[in-house]
Amino acid sequence: MASAPQRRSPRQRTPRAAATAAATTAALLTLAAPALGAPAPDPPTAPTCGDAPDTGFPIDTRIHGGPVDYPAGGAFQEWKLDLTNGTDAPCSDIHPVLVFADGGRTLRPAQIRFEFYDAGSARWRPVAFEATEEAESVGAFTDFGGFAVPAGGTLTVPVRLAFGADAAPDEVVVNAAVVQRRGADGDWVGESGDYRLTVGPPAPTGPDASAPPEVPGKRVDPPVTVPGAKEPAVPGVPEAGRELARTGGGSGRDEVLVLAPFAVALALLGAVLVRAGRRARHR
Repeated sequence: MASAPQRRSPRQRTPRAAATAAATTAALLTLAAPALGAPAPDPPTAPTCGDAPDTGFPIDTRIHGGPVDYPAGGAFQEWKLDLTNGTDAPCSDIHPVLVFADGGRTLRPAQIRFEFYDAGSARWRPVAFEATEEAESVGAFTDFGGFAVPAGGTLTVPVRLAFGADAAPDEVVVNAAVVQRRGADGDWVGESGDYRLTVGPPAPTGPDASAPPEVPGKRVDPPVTVPGAKEPAVPGVPEAGRELARTGGGSGRDEVLVLAPFAVALALLGAVLVRAGRRARHR
């Protein structure tokens, strides 16, 4: 069985870092143990990193570029994980391990959707999470050969995160630990600061969600009709024209004014036809 990752350099640990170390240990056991539980043989030349400063790790790890708010059930949102090699030797077979801790301890691994970009194979790889005894969710970057960070260089890993629609609104702290796999064992070679985010309620959906807000002063109220009141006459329009306007689909003054010219035209046409008929009879 794989042993716990060993620190490459001593420094004082905070309670949060200690919890991360315990979670990383559990993740490393899954990461290092192959199928059927058989220990993996050490490679001919085990990967290593250069000597780190007494106050730090060989790999300086930083989370940046991420949003603060994540609506439950929302789309992926991207951020970045920087791996900086502070030594004079390259570091290979590097596997970050993420730890999610929410305030209410109700976040479940299945509610976390997380992927990292593997540039070597030009594809996004999902990360599976597991629960720890401390009700945290831990996920290791697996199913690939690990990252290689050149001496004195920085590797930026694009990642993306979303939460399931059933995730409860809460504050979440994300921390990244970095493990260098060494056959069936591994070294703990880096850790990040905290990335604090908020899981919010699901974003509204449906037709009302995209409707533009009403602009003040742009609302047009329909005309008010008093029951029993006689509709005002339109100058030059016969009663028949007003009746036609009333049967045109509306009873307000706006409809009357719109249909009035048509009523006048019909009345004039009728008068012309009557005169034409009279002249025809007199001939």
